[in-house]
Order: sequence, then structure tokens, then C-alpha cells
Amino acid sequence: MNRSHRAGGFSMTELLVTTVILGLIAAVGGSSLLNLARRERVSAVASELTGWLDQVNGDARRFNALVDSQDQNETCTVTITTGTDLTAGTVLARIEPPDCATQDTLTVPDLYFKGSTVQITATPSQFVFTPRGTVATTNGAALPDGEVQITLSVNKERPLRCIRLTGLIGVLEVGRNNQAANGACNEWGRV
Repeated sequence: MNRSHRAGGFSMTELLVTTVILGLIAAVGGSSLLNLARRERVSAVASELTGWLDQVNGDARRFNALVDSQDQNETCTVTITTGTDLTAGTVLARIEPPDCATQDTLTVPDLYFKGSTVQITATPSQFVFTPRGTVATTNGAALPDGEVQITLSVNKERPLRCIRLTGLIGVLEVGRNNQAANGACNEWGRV
């Protein structure tokens, strides 16, 4: 009986094909993981700010009702810090006077990666919650497009998150644009 003995192990071709396949899987998986991390970081900031605005709106209504009953002329003014390099711990938003809300300031949450920064724009950057729960400008002028619009991104990268407060009815909505780092959101949902 004559048998040919083949050496054990893998051929060079088999190793090369396996390496290429594993490399492709790692590249696709790594890219997806980075996109997921970016999306979660910007969503965390948007969720914090949305929750704070919702809470502050309710607190401001109670405060304004109390102030009105005492014939004082004081309103709750929200100021959104705008800029391109807001880091963890930086004041993101505040309300004045501090008695208007149980939490008068909101800071940028820890974004889990050192060096991450938040970019934020707000039109207008300062507004008032009225006793009825609606939103108005601090000087009585009309709100641009009847709303307050806030946009957020992290590290100047996509995705973009937006928060919209509609003036007359005080509705709070959250928007997103997963394809852009600036501009406008194209998908909206109510809180």
C-alpha cells in the first residue's frame, strides 16, 4: 500500500484567503462600532438637554404662577451656551433666576473619550418660559419661525441632533440627521 504523505497544516493560499476575510470583517465591524459610539455620544448630550428643558419648563410654570400671584414682575430666562468646543463639565444651559428650577444649570456630560467636544448652536440662545408653558424671546420679539432651535454635534462629526421648542404651544421635539455634522435635522419626533 503506497500512500502519499501530505504535510499537516494549512497552505499559503488558505492562510491568505482567511486573513483577507478576517480583515474585511474587522474593517466593517470597526467602522460600525465607531458610528455607533458617535451616535451614542451625541444622543447622550441631546437626551440630557431635552430632559433638562422639559423639567425646567414645568418648574418655570410653577415659579411663574407663584410670582404672578405675588404681583412680582420676574420671568424664568433660559440661556443655552453656544460654541464649538464645549468639554465635559462646561455649563451647557442655565436658567435665571436660579429659583425658577430645581436644577438651575446643566453641564456637558462626560462623553467617555478624553478630548471630545460638543458643538452647539441655538436660535435664539436666550428665551423665556411663560406661565402658560409656552416659549417667548427675552425682548418680546417674535421667535424665528415661531420656535427655538438647538443643534448639537460631537467633535464636529456626524450625526447631528436637534431640539425644537415650538413657541405657541410649548411642544418639545427631538430631531436627527445621521448624514450631516451641521445644518438641519430631517427626522423629528415628540418627547
